[in-house]
Amino acid sequence: MKSSEIRNAFIKYFEKNGHKVVPSSSLIPENDPTLLFANAGMNQFKNTFLGLEKRDYSRAVTAQKCVRAGGKHNDLENVGFTARHHTFFEMVGNFSFGDYFKKDAIHFAWEFLTKELAIPKEKLYVTVHISDDEAADIWHNQEGVPRERIFRFDKDNFWKMGDTGPCGPCTEIFYDHGPKAGTISDPFKGIEAGEDRFVEIWNLVFMQYFENPPGTLTPLPKPSVDTGGGLERMSAAMQGVFNNYDTDLFQPMIQLACKIGNIEYISDKEVLAKNPAAAEVTSALRVLADHCRSTSFLIADGALPSNEGRGYVLRRIMRRAIRYGRKLSADKSFLPGMAEALIESMGSVYPELKTRRDHILNTIRDEEDRFIATLDKGTAILEDELKKAKSKGIKELSGEVVFRMYDTYGFPADLTRVIANEQGIEVNEAAFEKEMEDNRAKSKASWKGKSMGADEAHMIKFAKDYLQSGKSVTFLGYEGTIGDGKVMGLSNGQAEVQELKTGDTGLMILNATTFYGEGGGQSGDVGYIMHDTNRARVINTTKIDDIVLHHVEIEHGSFKVGTAVVTGVDPVERRNTAANHSATHLLHAALRKVLGTHVTQAGSLVDSQKTRFDFTHNKPVSSEEIKKIEDLVNEQIARCNPVQTEMMSHKAALEKGAMALFGEKYASDVRVLTMGDFSCELCGGTHVKNTSEIRLFKIVSEAGVSSGVRRIEAITADNALQYMMSAVTHLDDALAAAGFQKSPHYIKHLETTGETATLANRVESLKDQVKQLEKEMKKLQGGQVNVDDLAANALTFKTKAGASAKLVLADVPLDDRQVLAEVTDHLKNKIQSGIVVVVGQGDGSHPIIVSVSKEISGETKAGDLLKEVAGVMGGKGGGRPDFAQGAAPNRAQLNEAFSKVKSMLGL
Repeated sequence: MKSSEIRNAFIKYFEKNGHKVVPSSSLIPENDPTLLFANAGMNQFKNTFLGLEKRDYSRAVTAQKCVRAGGKHNDLENVGFTARHHTFFEMVGNFSFGDYFKKDAIHFAWEFLTKELAIPKEKLYVTVHISDDEAADIWHNQEGVPRERIFRFDKDNFWKMGDTGPCGPCTEIFYDHGPKAGTISDPFKGIEAGEDRFVEIWNLVFMQYFENPPGTLTPLPKPSVDTGGGLERMSAAMQGVFNNYDTDLFQPMIQLACKIGNIEYISDKEVLAKNPAAAEVTSALRVLADHCRSTSFLIADGALPSNEGRGYVLRRIMRRAIRYGRKLSADKSFLPGMAEALIESMGSVYPELKTRRDHILNTIRDEEDRFIATLDKGTAILEDELKKAKSKGIKELSGEVVFRMYDTYGFPADLTRVIANEQGIEVNEAAFEKEMEDNRAKSKASWKGKSMGADEAHMIKFAKDYLQSGKSVTFLGYEGTIGDGKVMGLSNGQAEVQELKTGDTGLMILNATTFYGEGGGQSGDVGYIMHDTNRARVINTTKIDDIVLHHVEIEHGSFKVGTAVVTGVDPVERRNTAANHSATHLLHAALRKVLGTHVTQAGSLVDSQKTRFDFTHNKPVSSEEIKKIEDLVNEQIARCNPVQTEMMSHKAALEKGAMALFGEKYASDVRVLTMGDFSCELCGGTHVKNTSEIRLFKIVSEAGVSSGVRRIEAITADNALQYMMSAVTHLDDALAAAGFQKSPHYIKHLETTGETATLANRVESLKDQVKQLEKEMKKLQGGQVNVDDLAANALTFKTKAGASAKLVLADVPLDDRQVLAEVTDHLKNKIQSGIVVVVGQGDGSHPIIVSVSKEISGETKAGDLLKEVAGVMGGKGGGRPDFAQGAAPNRAQLNEAFSKVKSMLGL
């Protein structure tokens, strides 16, 4: 049975049993700082289980994309070397939000496995928590599972969301792969020991308690069910293979890699045990196949390789794959081709793979090119460090070296660890972590934000407690900048309080507000909150789960919970921010028209000063393309199109053609923003009423920010007008300096008078004149040096072979290295065989050049002589055996330096 058939059968079975089919959420969690990546099917329902979010269904079924490669769930180093460790996997699951409970959950699972998939019952075993007699009885009495096939465990069968929150017992279903898969035949002992023969293929979690520390369990009023099954493990069972990598989820990529590298994939454990070389090849192919999946899916969901956070985990995965690819072949590239095979096999199930195909492949190729160059250079440096350690009898690589390899050469710590371990050297993990922590502390200390010292964990709790109380916040900012509200919650940034007074800083929650909370790339509003003569300055506004947090400083009076207030957003800041935000939408549409539909948003920041827009594109945007983009945006501004917003279902919005952003979480009803027939996007931000209010759009910079991502910064309205006026002033000044008349029609004037057509031509002409003058000046400078006299004063010395040679020591008071090099060549030609040492004279640092005739450069190297001369004068340098150059600050030691050369030659 194919994996796609298993996935479809699972979805259809639960849909038939009243479950809402919910698409997989992005691997990049939305509004959940506790998660690096989505790592379980229940992640997207977390707030539903916590009672913070209500949905229009009480049963759901999903096939969820998951990544476990960092933090608590980090099996990265095991991937490729075991049958079931993966960074990316699919978790199929069914969920009940206070609807059915143990009886139905157990029945659904057993019926699906034994009837829909037709797995023989004698191949299945069940575990329950030691306290869960109810579940054990349901398995036996309702489904007919013999008591001797139901095992009781403690910790492994009790699930918790965290230190506090929903929790409860769980029951697991294990599949027996048979005696060839393991050495322990007793199923209880095999399951207890984690024996490979007995594999968990389904876990049913019964959320029936709420845990309050320390360990106090309170029954939930509406118990819920969270289940999860690994599609890879189910596929292995249904396809009659022991190893997940032998299923059709991995084999298309592995077989393609075998063709690329002309190598063989062997899965037989007994053969691999006898052939270490074949085992190494098989493990490398499995690493590549697994990492290809996580890499492709993460990039498709908006992650990009970098040196921080999620991007660093992605980079680690990619670079681990690339290194194993290099083990298979020194000149073949595996990852891009394998990604294409993945997209072909899974693109119909996860369309984001197809729609972002070019971006995925280009990002992989770029990172591969970068890392291969880094790998060769970094490996040589690491090998040198390992040799030093070995020579000193040291069996441990210092944390400082590991951090330097990471920070300077882009080597993930686990890659350094693997290379070191291969040579019998351990890594000082604790010291490396300390280096990392010190670096993070420095970065944090250098960042200045607007949170007024509010503790992030407290902010999250403050907002969630308010939301959990059943209260909400009404946003009034679409209608205007002034509105009425009431203080519903206050905090000093560390704890909730009942009052904030003059001079205090903290957080304020209102039941209604005109302040827009930072989100969707738009910065938070600033302004004032007032009641009577009392005034609080709002220096930033943020949002957590739709709860708006006002970061305030009380300028006068006091504010208490329950106080009626007036909110006033700074109208100039709001107007400028709105202009920049609306321009961002036009920019996005223009980029797709000029560069191609592969362009998608990779990040944005909109405030009152500018718009910063990151987008997927694998090469710099040319000046011609930038002009086309600006023209398109300004044309839309000039059309004076009304900016229309309307609420509709998410499905209707997509059918209308509205662009949705990867990684964004959208409610069932969404806000659609339309500007003419040019731009249509989902957006909750504040905008202008008409495109004419943007007035003017100008791109001020374009650059790369990471592999496959470019960044444009642009300005609008007053800022753009001032920028353009300043540019015209500079242009007029430049025209006058170049000899043109100051005229708005200067190009036409130049054409009619027959002069150079553009200022650029005139500047290029002047540059050519300057170059010619520089050449003539250097020629004159060189002519000032009497080469004949210097050659005539050359000293004679004997080479080690006994031949006669000349030594010229020249003090030449010039700074230009090109001129000095020419003088050196002339001198060497004059003496024919020998050594020339020339010391120039500069401003603070003095150039040194040493040239040695090729016939004696084998015994007396230019670089060695240069190091001695420069060393005496307090400098350094290097070069080839016949030519070297450097610089030194202490010219007072010139005679001593020349004497050093003489003594080295026996003079």
